[in-house]
Amino acid sequence: MMGQAQDHAQAWRARPVGSAASDIDLVFDRADRPATVTGLLAACVSGADGLAVDADEAWSWSLSQRLQALLAMRVASGEVSLDLQSSCTRCGEAMEVQLDLRDFAGEPASPRFTWHSDDGLELTLRLPNGRDLQRWMQGPLASPASHEALAASLIESVVGVPAGTQPPALSALLPALDDAFEAHDPLTALRLHATCPACAHGNILACDLESMLIDGFARAQVRMLDDVLRLARAFHWSEAEILALPSWRRAHYLSQIDQGSWV
Repeated sequence: MMGQAQDHAQAWRARPVGSAASDIDLVFDRADRPATVTGLLAACVSGADGLAVDADEAWSWSLSQRLQALLAMRVASGEVSLDLQSSCTRCGEAMEVQLDLRDFAGEPASPRFTWHSDDGLELTLRLPNGRDLQRWMQGPLASPASHEALAASLIESVVGVPAGTQPPALSALLPALDDAFEAHDPLTALRLHATCPACAHGNILACDLESMLIDGFARAQVRMLDDVLRLARAFHWSEAEILALPSWRRAHYLSQIDQGSWV
């Protein structure tokens, strides 16, 4: 059931940005990306019961769950490709990698998992959620202490420490824990391999899928606003009257304007 950070997959239904009149009021705040994502999920995602996802519920979803819901929204629009722009780290040649989002859409990673160290330590770890990310982005993440505090907040239990001994320092575990989180949830910090077309050098490209999806949703909202402006100029309808029209009727009137069929 949606709204509970359980270890099984959650079900949701997503619609594309721009398919409802209320999308004109979506807020895209670059300074608070977690809040932007939560607003998008609350506006465009519903549970299997058809009820909209509550914002508090969306905040509690893991970053993997939130990303998969954003992917579902984009795929629902029919726009399934994204172009990643980069340059070769050896020769500087511009590179473009086209991504098919259907290759990434699927079940979210389990919200918690177990990691074992080489010396027998067993940690139960949880994936960060929206609230975690917002808190970390607003805090001093640059210091080593903050990284340790971040990791500590994601450790739910520790097993395998011999009696009378102290567990290893968290700072010593950080590199291995970073690798463990990346292996369990590779999409949140996605890295892609791309060969330079000019020098054949193999590049590893960092891909912030969440940011790219948000940019696409913001562009969809701008197109929606532009459509309202064009219809208002042509027919002198109010914004409310235009947004009350079904999307297919708006598209028809716009096509007539483009074809010069309306005078």
